[in-house]
Amino acid sequence: MPYRIIVADPSPSVQKTAQLVFAEPEFRVTVFEDGASLLESVADLRPDALLVSLSLPGRDGYEVGRNLRSRKELATVPLIGLKGTFESMETDRNASSDYDEVVQKPFDSERLAAVVRELIARKTGPSSLPEEPIWSGVGVAEKAPAPAGPGPARPAAVPGPQLKDLVREEIAGMEREVEKRVRARVVADLKEWMSGEGKGFGPKE
Repeated sequence: MPYRIIVADPSPSVQKTAQLVFAEPEFRVTVFEDGASLLESVADLRPDALLVSLSLPGRDGYEVGRNLRSRKELATVPLIGLKGTFESMETDRNASSDYDEVVQKPFDSERLAAVVRELIARKTGPSSLPEEPIWSGVGVAEKAPAPAGPGPARPAAVPGPQLKDLVREEIAGMEREVEKRVRARVVADLKEWMSGEGKGFGPKE
């Protein structure tokens, strides 16, 4: 029976990468673009692991993590947070108590697969597995040891050229988002100045 993986991230490139990393028949991936849809459907899907972006639209990853951990049936399911390259952790909403690991995007596909498989093995396998963190630092991983005993074959890493294309798409999306925010800020400042309330573009009349 395949491991059921939920991926919640608004980025199409992240979704596609996850589907390539966690390929059938060893895994079955369900994708969500926002936190509300995930929380509505998660009970029916009965996932073996969840990968959740901390910057989900609407109900973000911090709120989603707390909600999932509050549900008895999901309290021990492996939960991995996905953090953007330029995204800072909100210390007042620290996700460390809810997430088993927090991984920085763009991630190494082979290492991410190892992290997920090891977390699943920890939750369902022998209690003698090591307890130290699998992912050493945000965005930098040590290769996790393979779980003892028989198990599904390790998924192949995403091919280099294909992963590079996906990373380029992710970077382009980040650039568009930054440009959009800068443009919105400039327009807001101009409107404020035109109304006679702003100070950023010259003296008031």
